[in-house]
Amino acid sequence: MSPQRPIAAAAGNATGVLAPQLPPRPGSRRNRWVAIVSALALLALLVYSWINVGGSLSEFINGLFAKKGLFRSLFPSAVPPDLSALGDGIKAAVTTFCVAILSIAFGVVFSVSMLPFAARNISPSRPLYELARFFQAVLRAIPELIMLLIFEVVMGFSPFSAVLALTFHGTGVKGKLFAEAVEEMDMNAVDALRVAGASRAQVFLHAVIPGVRNTLLGLTLYRLDANFRSAVTLGAVGGGGIGFLIDNELNVFQFKTVLTYLIVLVVFVLAIERVSTILRSRYT
Repeated sequence: MSPQRPIAAAAGNATGVLAPQLPPRPGSRRNRWVAIVSALALLALLVYSWINVGGSLSEFINGLFAKKGLFRSLFPSAVPPDLSALGDGIKAAVTTFCVAILSIAFGVVFSVSMLPFAARNISPSRPLYELARFFQAVLRAIPELIMLLIFEVVMGFSPFSAVLALTFHGTGVKGKLFAEAVEEMDMNAVDALRVAGASRAQVFLHAVIPGVRNTLLGLTLYRLDANFRSAVTLGAVGGGGIGFLIDNELNVFQFKTVLTYLIVLVVFVLAIERVSTILRSRYT
């Protein structure tokens, strides 16, 4: 041991001031090798992904700036927008909004109904908890588009098929988010009601729901604008609404009409996001 360290420690004790802490020991050589190997593996994965999807920087640039590209061909042919299609675009956007609202409402009902089983801290048993979480994982694993195609086989092409697809997928997403919110809540009120002899239903209604109400509301409002955008995508494959109109007009190269619908779509999305933000800041 160096003779300076005892002297410094003694001096520190004599003056009543603690000696400064030594800096933490730097990571071992093994940790550095793990970091290097992980970075190389990530780089290799990115390169493989680029090759697998046929990525091409030249094609991207040509698609934007070539003679028949986005900026030199498509945009000029879409200006000015065809305002005669404005009314149809607004009606279709309202239909898409209705799809989003219904799917959010149904999804919230189903997600809250699963909460007593999907949250670990209030679930009556571990098997029920695992079963509820597995069911939610299955619903999340199937994309909305695939669910829409399944419902279209049995119910036909309609906005209601899109409502069902978004409802079932959203139940998996919101169910997981809601359950995690309950697992992170303060359990004092829950424990107090349990000690007082309240039933599971009473504990859930009078302690769990009030404890996470603001969090659930914030998550629901956050998902509203996401649901609207998803409803637009589903509309392009038979779900109705403004997505269906945009797809039809693109197929016949009516770019002026498409631009009109896109303007309506952007206005609706911005309005929904703004209202959602205001409501979240006021009630959460």
